[in-house]
Amino acid sequence: MNSYEFVEDQVMINAKTELLSKVRAGVQPIGTFVTSIDPATSSIFGSVGFDFVIIDCEHGPMDKVHALNHVRAAEAAGIFALARILEKSASQIQSFLDIGVQGVIVPHVDNAEQAQTVAKACRYGPGGRGMCPICNAARYSLDGWQEHMHQSNENILSIIMIESRAGVENIEAIAAVDGIDGIMFGPGDLSQDMGLDLVSDKAQLTAAWDRVRNAVRTAGKIILVPAGFGFEGADMVVRDMDLMMLREQAIRVINAHRA
Repeated sequence: MNSYEFVEDQVMINAKTELLSKVRAGVQPIGTFVTSIDPATSSIFGSVGFDFVIIDCEHGPMDKVHALNHVRAAEAAGIFALARILEKSASQIQSFLDIGVQGVIVPHVDNAEQAQTVAKACRYGPGGRGMCPICNAARYSLDGWQEHMHQSNENILSIIMIESRAGVENIEAIAAVDGIDGIMFGPGDLSQDMGLDLVSDKAQLTAAWDRVRNAVRTAGKIILVPAGFGFEGADMVVRDMDLMMLREQAIRVINAHRA
């Protein structure tokens, strides 16, 4: 009878270490949102050199089953999968971390108390993330659990979005919350909340961006921003969305053909 040695398939949880090391080396990591339920998009972005994808479960049609397939595609392509979730609840944060995303991006955080809830939910420990080894993140096993828990607490990226007047006004207290690793500036929803036009009222939005960026830097955290709107000085950028890129390329192809 043949005997086989089982080798545990553990994925290194190292998003925070890897991405922050690039930032410190002067390299600006770049990612993009994925909204298509087809995990081929995450695979493609990994193959061409993106550093991470953000599985968009706030505005996209994605459920957790689709998100799990994107996680697996990103892992196979050697890039990090983060998830923008729909709401800032501890239960939703836990459920996405359990499927194996290496970080969450939580929208509409307006004060330090909400940021503290997010930070706690992202880490194992008393009152924090619940323990369950029977999930993709832990590879469905208690084997190596202590190492998994340590890696998760050290390297899961906890990122919140500032996209309201209240968030900007409270940014210094928000940025100082222990356990929040980064803050993403959301100019779209912020412009709506401030009653501004995203394009023509750029000066007022830039003033908000400067305040947010300076507070985040002072707190020693990382700052993220959507690329293409002219907000300079971010540590990491997020470029477009998968289906937006597809549409733009389709327009270029059809215009070239008709020309």
